[in-house]
Amino acid sequence: MLVVANPATRRDIRRIIGALREAAPSGVGIDVRITSRAGEARELAMEHAPGASLLIAVGGDGTVAEVAGAAIEHDLPLAILPGGSTNIIARELGIPTSPQAGAKLIFGPNRLKPIDAGSSDRRTFLHMAGAGFDSRFFARTNSRLKRKVGWLAYLPPAGMALFDQPSEVVVKVDDEEIRATSPLVLVANGRSVMQPSIHIAPGISKSDGVFDVFVVTCNRPVEKARVLGRFLARQLDRSPFVKRLRGKHVELRAEPPLPVQFDGDVDGETPVTFDILEGVLHIVVPVAASGSLAGSGRRQATT
Repeated sequence: MLVVANPATRRDIRRIIGALREAAPSGVGIDVRITSRAGEARELAMEHAPGASLLIAVGGDGTVAEVAGAAIEHDLPLAILPGGSTNIIARELGIPTSPQAGAKLIFGPNRLKPIDAGSSDRRTFLHMAGAGFDSRFFARTNSRLKRKVGWLAYLPPAGMALFDQPSEVVVKVDDEEIRATSPLVLVANGRSVMQPSIHIAPGISKSDGVFDVFVVTCNRPVEKARVLGRFLARQLDRSPFVKRLRGKHVELRAEPPLPVQFDGDVDGETPVTFDILEGVLHIVVPVAASGSLAGSGRRQATT
C-alpha cells in the first residue's frame, strides 16, 4: 500500500502513520512517501503507484485531491486518513477523522464507493472549485494559523474578500452561457462547505455525473447579506442573485482575471475549463456510509 503524506497539516502525521502500521495485518507492505513542497503529492503518487494495490492520502482536501489524480491514472482505489483543517471530502463520505478509526476502516469492514471527479488542465478536484470570493480568501489564509485553529483561520481573509471588486464573467456550462458581474462562481461536485451539515443547496451529489454551477450576481452589501441568508437557510439556489446551471463541461472567463481554487488550493487564474469524470474514483468508505453503490463499487477495498 502506497501512503502519500503531507507533513504541513494540522495533525501529527507520525501518529496517523503509526496508527496505520499498528492496524495493518502481518505481511502487508506499507510504502510511505512524505511531501516536501506544494504539488508534490501527485508526483509521488504517480511515481510510486505501480505495484501498489491501494493509495492512501494523509492530509487535507488538497492533498487528497492530488493523490486522487494518480489513483485515477493508475485505476487504483483510494483511502483517506484525514489530517487537514476541514477534511470536508472525508467527512461528507462518512470517513472517520481519528487516526485509529481511519486505520481500522482500511483494514476492516469497508466498501468502495464510486464517485465523480472534476478535471481541468491544471489538476483533479473531488469536492469543489471556484473563482472569486472563495479563491481570494483561500489565497490570503495564513497556513500556520490554519494548522493551529483549523477553518477559523479562513474568517479574517473572508472578511477582507467581501470588499473585493467583482469581475465581468462569462460562464458556459455545456451549451448554456451566462454573462454577469460576479464576485463568485462555484463549480460544485460536493454539497457542503466547512461542515457536512452546511449544504450549499439541495440536489448536489458526487455520483450524479454533472457539476452544479452557481454564479453569484450580487455586488451591494445588502444583496450580499441576502445571499448569505439564503446560504445559511440551505436555499442558495432560490436567491434572485444566484444563477444555477448543471452540466458536464464548464468554461469560465473573467475580466479582470480571478484566482481559481481546487478543493481549497489556489492554482492559477481564469480562464479555466472543468470536465466531470463520471464514477472514475473508488473511495474506501464505511459499510454504512450514505450513498448508493453501482457495479464494482460493491467490492471490499482490502483483505
